[in-house]
Amino acid sequence: MEELLVYIQSRVTFVNIIEVAIIAFLIYEVLMWIRGTQAEQVAKGIFVLLILAPLSSWLGFTTLSYLLNNLFTWAFIIFVVVFQPELRSALEQIGNRGFFDRFTKTKDKVKIEKDIREITEAVEHLSGGQIGALIVCEMNTGLNDIVGTGIVLNSDISTELLENIFTPNRPLHDGAVIIDLKNGKIRAAGCLLPLTDNRKLDSELGTRHRAGIGISEKSDALTIIVSEETGIISYTERGGITRMLTSEDLEILLQDRFTKNEDDEEDDKKGSIFGRKHDESKEKA
Repeated sequence: MEELLVYIQSRVTFVNIIEVAIIAFLIYEVLMWIRGTQAEQVAKGIFVLLILAPLSSWLGFTTLSYLLNNLFTWAFIIFVVVFQPELRSALEQIGNRGFFDRFTKTKDKVKIEKDIREITEAVEHLSGGQIGALIVCEMNTGLNDIVGTGIVLNSDISTELLENIFTPNRPLHDGAVIIDLKNGKIRAAGCLLPLTDNRKLDSELGTRHRAGIGISEKSDALTIIVSEETGIISYTERGGITRMLTSEDLEILLQDRFTKNEDDEEDDKKGSIFGRKHDESKEKA
């Protein structure tokens, strides 16, 4: 026993411990990253194959073992093809402009708070009139490809303009509005959003809600949705949806996401009521 302990001590170094901790952290982040996405089911399938390969060799299944071993020869290419959307999203988050903005750009908190009130007031009016709306608030991931599907406005944020855009029978009514709160601009209207492929969603959620969830799966954008049938206000973020918001809830949410200091971000994630509500809604979805 003593020899075993001496052997372990000679092999395990501080560098090894750090290396194992980093690998464990990366595995955990990958698992959290694919959780609730289509990639989760694919990952389960790959895990089964990883178990089946050595098992088939041990049981003497020569043909099956040969096929599985050759399959894993091309595993990297298969991984890149299958997880292409998720890999792209991860790389965007690593290199998103928000990482660099914190060093080069200061936020005009007063201006952002004013724009948030303009958005909140517009959503409250639209909800009261049961007028459908889809507002995407850009965060760190760029949405230039989405902006390109609509009509570029680059206008100041105002309650009147937002209400006018979503007025029924207007040309831009059915599309999404892209808002850059950090710069105080409505970038575009009438934009097309990708629909989610999540089949576990409530059947009563319509195209607007599925589009809101879809864009939240492909970016870190926060999307506000007003139901045309019920006037219910919802928001989507990170592939989850939270419903039954009041205008006060919405204002607090936007303040929480766009006016907090960088030093407070970790505390917000742990303590924000909206973070908790979002996580619960994602589990239900």
